[in-house]
Amino acid sequence: MRAFIEVHLKLVMTIWIILASVLGLLYLMNYMKFNSLISGVVSSQLQVMSSSLERSIIKAEQLGLPLKEMDNLPELLQRSKSRDPQVNSIFVINLSGDVLFSTDQRWLNHDDKDAVLRKALKGKEISWTLEKDLTLYSGQQLFDSTQQLIGSIVIAYNKASYGSTVAQVKLHLLEMTVMIFMVFALLIFIAVRFGFGEVNSVFKLINQQLSARDNQTIHASLKPGSMAHEFARQISRSNEMKHQVESELDKISVSPNPSEGKNS
Repeated sequence: MRAFIEVHLKLVMTIWIILASVLGLLYLMNYMKFNSLISGVVSSQLQVMSSSLERSIIKAEQLGLPLKEMDNLPELLQRSKSRDPQVNSIFVINLSGDVLFSTDQRWLNHDDKDAVLRKALKGKEISWTLEKDLTLYSGQQLFDSTQQLIGSIVIAYNKASYGSTVAQVKLHLLEMTVMIFMVFALLIFIAVRFGFGEVNSVFKLINQQLSARDNQTIHASLKPGSMAHEFARQISRSNEMKHQVESELDKISVSPNPSEGKNS
């Protein structure tokens, strides 16, 4: 039992910690990869929608219509919104951040407004994406014929639609990670327990400080060629040498001194 606690258990726990760290890292990487993947898919769909609206706006602008006078734009926005029920609203804003056209009377979430305006009007990306806790924002910057920025399209998408999917995948990943850990933890325990089984015999020999007679008895019961057998054989030889040395010392101590015999 002492050998198990001092050697086996420490070794097993060390391997378990390494295994848990590796599996935890893989779990985090897979979760982040899936979350990024599904966000990218949704963002691509929204960018297609905003690009379609942008082409319609540019065509009207090339005909000489100012952005705020495009009367058919609300209908186009509403039609695009109806294609995906998870789209909360679509906005067209000018350089000042004022809403010119919208499918919803409400403006953006107050906490997200400043970040969205920076991304839409001051960002370097023409097709941009901004992800928040509850909403995914995507849009397209609008330029006139002289390539001057005149505004931006903003699409607010409800993340709850794929948030539940991400949560389910996260749960499945966690279940699989725990299952893999349990299986490999059991295999590691069995491998270490039986693979280092000879350590038990060695510790017994050391801890019990076997006498020569006891050592011979256990030595005979051990598997020839094993580590414990070789260790027991070394102990036997050590005990034999010890007894020989003690016997020689006893003989020397009891033998008479020759010089004392002559003096007498």
